[in-house]
Parts: sequence; structure tokens; C-alpha cells
Amino acid sequence: MFLKKNLWGTVFSQWEQLEKTNEAFITSAFIDTDEIHNNVISDVYTYDGEHISSKEFEYNSLLNALTLEEKESERFIVKFLNINSEYSEYAPSFYDGELVFASSRNISSISKTFDEQNDQPFLDLYITAKKSDKQKAKKLKGGVNTKFHESSAVFSKDKKTVYFTRNNYSNKVPKRNTKGTVLLKIYSANYDEGKWKNVVELPFSSDEYSIAHPALSPDGKFLYFASDMPGSFGESDLYVVEIKEDGSFSAPKNLGGQINTDGRETFPYISDRGKLFFASDGHKGLGGLDIFMALPDQNKDIMVYNLEEPINSPHDDFTFIINEENEIGFFASNRKGGKDNDDIYGFRQLVSFPKAYQPRLKTIKKLERIIDVKANEEGYPRFEPTDHVFE
Repeated sequence: MFLKKNLWGTVFSQWEQLEKTNEAFITSAFIDTDEIHNNVISDVYTYDGEHISSKEFEYNSLLNALTLEEKESERFIVKFLNINSEYSEYAPSFYDGELVFASSRNISSISKTFDEQNDQPFLDLYITAKKSDKQKAKKLKGGVNTKFHESSAVFSKDKKTVYFTRNNYSNKVPKRNTKGTVLLKIYSANYDEGKWKNVVELPFSSDEYSIAHPALSPDGKFLYFASDMPGSFGESDLYVVEIKEDGSFSAPKNLGGQINTDGRETFPYISDRGKLFFASDGHKGLGGLDIFMALPDQNKDIMVYNLEEPINSPHDDFTFIINEENEIGFFASNRKGGKDNDDIYGFRQLVSFPKAYQPRLKTIKKLERIIDVKANEEGYPRFEPTDHVFE
């Protein structure tokens, strides 16, 4: 069986490239490099000849173990990882000192089901071997993976719940919308006795539009995702729901016109310090999908910044994650130099992101107060829906 996937929802290497490369967006986005570097360098030690944060970081050894090549810039060391195959790999996620990621490498699948757009096996969720490049990545155990697409997993702080993206699939049968297309939904599962069980569809999913690519706030109280539901600004927008104490969800709320454009906004990620990152081809960038960061200015208006090279490229760059405390992260790209599909890259951040940007930089337009900016205990910004959103 061949299923046509939603183009903004899964593998990006098949997207048509934009006819022209957009100019770099706000090259002065980062505050003075030397000033930040001086703050960082006061608290470092040497690892394999490189300076990294002296704070304990379990993913550093994993990053080094998985590294094949690297490219260094003023702000990042970007590394190509050996978990990549000739098939598509993307959507890395932190989990218990490992990476969980989506891959279409399942050539031994009994179903031998291939995607009609790229003639590759459907995506499954995999986890890296424990801090070693000598063992192959393994599929997540339990009922998460099926013969259709699974991707974009995010895990609760207690590691007992996973939210992930899957084709609209129930009782071993794909469901189609009124146009005959199998779309995407977000599902959850619980970890029990070494396996992921009790897979359920989230209640705000729909058979008529896609909901995909979940991300959790650091406190686990809000779930962000991408959707093309009615009322979206563009091809796909970023939305948020509140996860209530009883486990129920509020109605989805659009993050507004400061974040969303008439293009594609997708793959949100909220860092441990509360910064919102996402992929977009609607904001000005280097071409294709670029990775952006949203930060408040001193008036708490939201500004969107392109992370620029070497994180972004003229090709599709997406599924960005970072542990800001330890300055290690991962993302996916179909840029040249990879294996001709979506590949996962790791990076070490040499210059920390600022808490907020200089007031001389102007906002593009006023934020629609769908989200508010509050400070956490360390003074870093935190994106949260305003109280009136969930009345």
C-alpha cells in the first residue's frame, strides 16, 4: 500500500527548492560576541582539546561518539553523525542520555511498505545505543512503531510519557480525509515494563487536517505543535494547548502572526531555558526551511531571528533541539555533504544565546498576545500562553 504523506509533515528532502535564495535575516541578531565569550570562558574546562561548559553534561560523550566530521564557525561546531544512513534520518529528541530519532532505514520490514514520493520505507522511531558507536540504533520497543510513518517524539520529564507523530492510523487501517489523503495526528504512549504501551490519539486531532510534531514546555504544562487546521495563517502554523492536571487538554490556540506567516512554520522546540525554536520558510532565510529562534525584546514584544550558518543552509534545516545549560544540540538537514537525504547533525555551541536582545533592534510587528513572556528563576525568558487564552 502506498500512502501519500502530507508534504510539510514528514521528510523534507522531497520538497521543491525555492526558486531563489533569500537574503540573510538580521545579521546583527546576536549581541557582542566577545562579551558573551568572556562570560562563557570563565566557567569551562578542556575536553579533547576543546572548551565546553564545566556543568555536567551527559550528551557530550554521545555527541563525540557519534561524530564523523565537523565544521567550526564563530558560534558553533557542527558535526555530521554516524547514525545517518542512506535513508532519511531526522527529528532528534533527548531521552535518558540518548537520542531518539525518526528514520526510514527499515528495509527489512515484513510489510515492505514504501512511500510513493521517495520510494523509501516508512519512518519509524529509533534510539541510539548507550554512548557507543559500535552498536546499531534500535527501534523503540512496544506499540509505537507501525508499518506507516512515526516521527517527532518528545518525552515527559519523568520519562514515562511520549508524544509522537503518526499517520492517521487506527486498528491497522489508515484513515483518509474527504479528499482521500491520509494525514498526520499526535499520539501518546506510556512506558511500562520496558516497552511503550497504551497508544492513544490526542483528542484535538482530526481526520480533516494534520496535527504533528509535538514539543513540551520545560515544566510539561504546555504542548506545542504544528497544524494546518482551519484558521491558520499559512500552510502550517504553530499552536499550543495546555495539559491540565487531570490529563485533559485545552482547545488549541494559534501562536499568532508574529510567529506564523503565510508559509510553513513547523517543528517547534522549547529549550530548557524557555526559548522557542522552530523551522520556517515564511520568515526571511537562506533558502528552504531555516531554523529560527523567538525572543522578547525589553518591551516583551517577540522578535524572530534566523540562526544563520552553519546551523542553516540554502537547503532544508529543521528539527532543532538544544540543551542550553550544556550547550549541546542536534538538528536535521538535507544540505550538500550529507547522504542525499535528511541527515542528523550535532553541534556544540561556542557562544551562548543572550537572555534577550538589544533594544536597538526593532520588532517586525506587534505580537498578538497569544503568548506571554515570563522569567524563570535564572532570569531567562519563558513562553507561556496568557491566562485569558484558556478561559
